[in-house]
Amino acid sequence: MDQSTAIVPVAWALGWITAPALRVLLVVAVAVALLMEWARRKPAPGRLFTALFGAMLRPHEASGLTGATWLALAMLAAVLLLPAPAALVALWAGVFGDGLAAIVGRLAAQRGTQDPEAKTIAGSLACLAATAAGAVWLAEASLAHAVLIGTAAAAAERPRLALDDNVRVTLVAGLAAWVLLAR
Repeated sequence: MDQSTAIVPVAWALGWITAPALRVLLVVAVAVALLMEWARRKPAPGRLFTALFGAMLRPHEASGLTGATWLALAMLAAVLLLPAPAALVALWAGVFGDGLAAIVGRLAAQRGTQDPEAKTIAGSLACLAATAAGAVWLAEASLAHAVLIGTAAAAAERPRLALDDNVRVTLVAGLAAWVLLAR
């Protein structure tokens, strides 16, 4: 999955897709992702997968689940477990906030002497700003609440932990939104 996946929360917020249809879409996405995970561990499909997508994989994804699979799982969990405004923010944070953090972080690392896989302050700030903007736009959060939600997302994105950052950012932003946007 990439930043084009940001159409999902936007489509939901604008009423282009209903919550039940979104749940079905995400169940299908998770099923396809898990099928691909299974298939890429087989010799022939694995070689094809590596030829097509190997350059995009982070080192830990070679032997574990891909970030795309983790993101699909996190998105489904958010839509199933969170109220709509919080789930919208969670999806936006996971697909756009975290994705922008990766892009900005890689650019910042290339300009410096850091490992391109290292987390950067610039990437974390991009995650914070993008998530906050999405919270205001998609869930009508106040600026103060949006900044707090963005800060939570950036804090979840920053550390290198065993749990994939796609899951951490999506669910932490969603939980923060749930608490802060409860009406």
